[in-house]
Amino acid sequence: MKRFLLSYTRMMLAGILLCMSVSIVAKEKEEALILNRIYEYRKANLSEFKSLEENIYMKFRYNVEKRNFALWLIPTTYVLAKDPREYIRESYSTAKFKDVHNFDVNSQVLTGTVSHNHMAMPTLVDFMTPDIYDMAFYEGHVLSPFNKHNRRYYRYTQISLMNGATRIDFRPKLYNTQLLNGYAIVETETGRILRTVLNGEFDMITFRTEITQNEKEGRTLMPAKCNTAATFRFLGNRITVLFNAYYNCPTTLPDSITSISSRELMDSIRPVPLNRLDKAIYEAYDKEREASDLAAAADTVPHKPNLWKKIFWDTIGETLVTPIDAQTKSGGAYFRISPIINPLYVSYSGSRGFRYKMKFRSLFRFSQHRYLNIEPTVGYNFKQNQLYFTIPVQMVYNPKRNGYAEIIYGNGNRISNGTVMDAINEAHHDSIDFTNTDIDQFYDNYLRLYNNIMVFDWLDIETGILVHQRKAVNPEVMHQYGVPDEYRSFAPILGIKLQPWLNKGPLFAIDWERSIKGINGSNLEYDRWEFDAQWKYRIPGLRLLNMRAGAGFYTKKTTDYFLDFANFHDENLPEGWDDDWSGNFQLLSGREYNESNYYIRANLSYESPLLFATWIPYLGKYIEKERFYFSGVLLEHSKPYFELGYGFTNRYISVGAFTSFRNRHFAEFGIQFDFELFKRW
Repeated sequence: MKRFLLSYTRMMLAGILLCMSVSIVAKEKEEALILNRIYEYRKANLSEFKSLEENIYMKFRYNVEKRNFALWLIPTTYVLAKDPREYIRESYSTAKFKDVHNFDVNSQVLTGTVSHNHMAMPTLVDFMTPDIYDMAFYEGHVLSPFNKHNRRYYRYTQISLMNGATRIDFRPKLYNTQLLNGYAIVETETGRILRTVLNGEFDMITFRTEITQNEKEGRTLMPAKCNTAATFRFLGNRITVLFNAYYNCPTTLPDSITSISSRELMDSIRPVPLNRLDKAIYEAYDKEREASDLAAAADTVPHKPNLWKKIFWDTIGETLVTPIDAQTKSGGAYFRISPIINPLYVSYSGSRGFRYKMKFRSLFRFSQHRYLNIEPTVGYNFKQNQLYFTIPVQMVYNPKRNGYAEIIYGNGNRISNGTVMDAINEAHHDSIDFTNTDIDQFYDNYLRLYNNIMVFDWLDIETGILVHQRKAVNPEVMHQYGVPDEYRSFAPILGIKLQPWLNKGPLFAIDWERSIKGINGSNLEYDRWEFDAQWKYRIPGLRLLNMRAGAGFYTKKTTDYFLDFANFHDENLPEGWDDDWSGNFQLLSGREYNESNYYIRANLSYESPLLFATWIPYLGKYIEKERFYFSGVLLEHSKPYFELGYGFTNRYISVGAFTSFRNRHFAEFGIQFDFELFKRW
């Protein structure tokens, strides 16, 4: 009897376990079926974005709950650092989509209580997400749980609802600022997302976003409305923001209306009425302005204006921490100046020290297909005590064929010339120690004039001239030893860029430069050839394989002075994580760039979110992307040189650690960092 009961119990347990396993497998298959329908729905309806136009109304309500002096130093929050503590800002815009990733936004009507209608915390606009199915929600950040390539980062559960809908809850397998948690209501049969709620962190902001998708045919991938509750915390400051966006608004304004500040016009086109709190903010603002106007009219005693307060706090103070944007009413001209105090433009490396820079941008449009770009960059190297600048002026005359003419004037890198010192030692039969001096350093002023045109979709040709004026940092020493302190070159240039596979393959470039003696005081003669290939191979999941290889050499040169390559040189004003770190050598000294008749180089980097450092407790949550580097170069007077590196980036800073080797022996270790704080602000 006991044996019978034991056997019966075992059979029952086995049956229960079998049913449970079958149930789990069936549940997993059902969840996978719904997710696959979501993926396929986006793919089948992606053409909706072509030639789509949307009228968009946005409203921001700011509440400054806590503030201190640090708020004055944060770009764009300067306008919230003074009383009152509650603000409102409204905008009405038109968005024209060429495809899901390519669209133009024309801000037509602005109003609110924020000074000069400035956009405080502009990163909030990124929450106006047009495509929740995409790889990432916000410009390469925050991985969408509704994209099949991100499926491995999330856990999903689902509940069947009435009316043919399914609720899908999602949460990250690993907590990181690149991931979200929340839920979505999905149409079970088609996989169309009806509504979703997202909770996460992005660029110093904790948020909860609710998106209701459009139900009209041809617009189902677009949201109908988006509501976001966000909180910003930094150094004791706390600002809460309610952001509402409404799409496909019925009123279409003429394209000629651009950036008009008019509350009366906004009242006539606003798709939803203001609520009680919104009206209260406007009423308090109007009463304060009315009281100020009455006090000014009643004051018959003339007073000297407080020029210090007006000039410093209202003008200089705002310029220090806030980018200046200006646009003419016709839209024919645009200006932008980066804030003077901006940690984003501070960078450091062990070999090059601290550097700081500012950027300016202006655009003058003469017609739809003809416009002028002027984008100067100014920077200072504290280790070299030198101001650097570059002033490019570009006239675009045929954007369809990438046709433009450009003039670039700058003072370039300090360029070293070791052969000048060799000539001094040889001429005087002595060995002079110039170690740790700048005697072999020359200032480099240059002027580059060229024209670019796309002959075919895969071929660009660039022609022009390049003029260099190199003057010794210490001309007295050159005079002492009878060596010229100034060298000039005048060179026609020719560049060819080929991309046979268009944007799906590598870009090949050939550059030729020939300096001719006697023209414009030129006393140098040479031919320079360079070959370069670059390919940013994008892998699903925001991963990137960055590859670069190239070679260069000099021929027909009368001297070894100033071996200065275009694609292999020291960078005095680096652009940071996204632009420079993958294709440059971080530990190679500036002298070595200019002391070889040739170079053969290769650079490789692999970038991905959620790699290894994200598993570190507490700290890993804030590491957004990681990158591994491998670089190598072969030079004339140097053994094979290699660099290995690892880097990561987050909302605060980008850090890279690099180790160099010469002929397989350890040479040097160094650190590079750039501030990322408020990069999108």
